[in-house]
Amino acid sequence: MTERKTNSGADTAPPIRHDIVCMSTNHWTGLPTSKQSLMLEMARSVRVLYVEPPLDIFSVLGRRRRWPKLRGLRQVRPNLWVLSPVAFTVSSNPARRARFLERLLPRVLASAGRLGLGERVLWCFAPEHEAFVGRLGEQAVVYSAADEPAAFSAAPEATREMERRMLDAADLVFVVSAALLEARSTHANVHRLPNAADVPHFKRTLAGDADAGDTEFVAALDRRDVPADVARMARPVIMYGGVAYGWFDFDLVREVADSKPEWTIALVGPGGAREPLPANVVRLGRRPYDEFPRYVASCDVAIIPWRDGLFSRNADPIVLYQYLLCGKPVVATPFPAALERGDLIETAEGADAFVHAVERALSAVGDTARRDARTAFGLANTWQDRAEHAAALIESAVTMRRGAGEGRPRQAATHTDPGGAA
Repeated sequence: MTERKTNSGADTAPPIRHDIVCMSTNHWTGLPTSKQSLMLEMARSVRVLYVEPPLDIFSVLGRRRRWPKLRGLRQVRPNLWVLSPVAFTVSSNPARRARFLERLLPRVLASAGRLGLGERVLWCFAPEHEAFVGRLGEQAVVYSAADEPAAFSAAPEATREMERRMLDAADLVFVVSAALLEARSTHANVHRLPNAADVPHFKRTLAGDADAGDTEFVAALDRRDVPADVARMARPVIMYGGVAYGWFDFDLVREVADSKPEWTIALVGPGGAREPLPANVVRLGRRPYDEFPRYVASCDVAIIPWRDGLFSRNADPIVLYQYLLCGKPVVATPFPAALERGDLIETAEGADAFVHAVERALSAVGDTARRDARTAFGLANTWQDRAEHAAALIESAVTMRRGAGEGRPRQAATHTDPGGAA
């Protein structure tokens, strides 16, 4: 493994000169996704206004931790402000959400003016954010498909039509997976921007220093700083970290747990509270992000048991990068992002095959060469690198738009996978 240090300081800021209005589909205080991670990196260079998706007033009042949203605009980091729209009711219908966003436009404009955002880029993460295009005085429009939007929509066809308009309006398109790239290849300026690992965060939690060198980080992994609830579990501990919603295969987990009662299967994250599960499946629920690296580092084998479907075929799970960063053997169902990583991930379909794959992973836990290869992959795929790549493409898109006046010149479709190869 090549020794290097992670530099988390401002001297590594991405090369972007334009302020950003980010229309997000995730709340700032939720489980960190590509939206929060990229905007944190961009805020090293420019001012960022992060607009959360709307919440209804009753949801806000019912949870004390959400009360700060009632302030509307608040600063959460240097150069980074969050605007929290609160409505009387919030619809899951994409057309109604788009109409709500149109009514939100004056507030977004006022917030951008209050913060002194000058030449700005509009960065959208959902098709309904098309409602803002051309109305914020933006220098360019960026659209990111971090997932397949239709997989989450109450009206998939309406969402697809909105996305077609968004793609037509965008100067630059980012997608996280090969499947999303292929599906949106008609846009001439589309680039793959995969997900990544939050390397400074994992180094800070596990090695005590966000700028720790790689050797120091690997040594910290060997120390196995085990959370108390994991320490009480029978070994081996097979862990899933992340949300367990409709794409999570609880049937597979039940079959695996029933066939191997001596294993502990730990589920870290929200979802599946009503699913009946065997006694050796332990729901740990949400854990603070500051502690999550310790959970990943403490398991014996990490798993991603997802069902085949629209979501899994297009996803690029962040937890996959986190597992590999911690050097964990990973067993997953054969969705494309797992297959893409080759020997770093073992894939298996069906309970029997999944059990055998986990058994093989357990037998190879002491293989330091394979562990180091996995960790090296995680260290090579950082949000800092993704943001630098994105920033350069954004500045290029602004230049192209200025050079073309009102028209938008189109380039040949591009597939970029910075640091993403296995």
